[in-house]
Amino acid sequence: MRAVPPPVWNQGIEPKNMSSAACHQVRTLFLNETGERYSDITVRHLPIPNWEGNLILTDSTPNAESHIIGLLWATPFKDDIVRVAAFVIHSEQQGKGLGAEAWNRFVDAALKEGYKQVQLEVKASNIRAQRFYERRGMTVRKHLEGYYQSGMGYMMRGPLLHYS
Repeated sequence: MRAVPPPVWNQGIEPKNMSSAACHQVRTLFLNETGERYSDITVRHLPIPNWEGNLILTDSTPNAESHIIGLLWATPFKDDIVRVAAFVIHSEQQGKGLGAEAWNRFVDAALKEGYKQVQLEVKASNIRAQRFYERRGMTVRKHLEGYYQSGMGYMMRGPLLHYS
């Protein structure tokens, strides 16, 4: 029996250029892991550029097509700030260091481009994600009423820091 290869982070393509199958996988990932519903049009219109901070986690089994099981999408925001627009990993892959690996790759890419700070939005109910970001130097800067379909969120900001 062949061993299943581990998931791999790769540079992603811009959402507007994703295949219908890939877009469906992203929508399903968001729905299953965050409860948020997006249409193909919404996903394709996310302003995620083609750069090293745009990451997709894929899982492939022998003789099968790769599946998107995680993503970290970031985009230039303003001045020296880069914004994480989406960061999600399939629940079966959480707790394995894949989030830290993606974060460090993203930080390397952002620093290389001259950014010094990172900003993102997170659900108020997602304590695990908030702790992840806090360990990387981020703090809640603003409460966001009605930002998410399913409840309140927080805007977090901080310096671009690695964490091991």
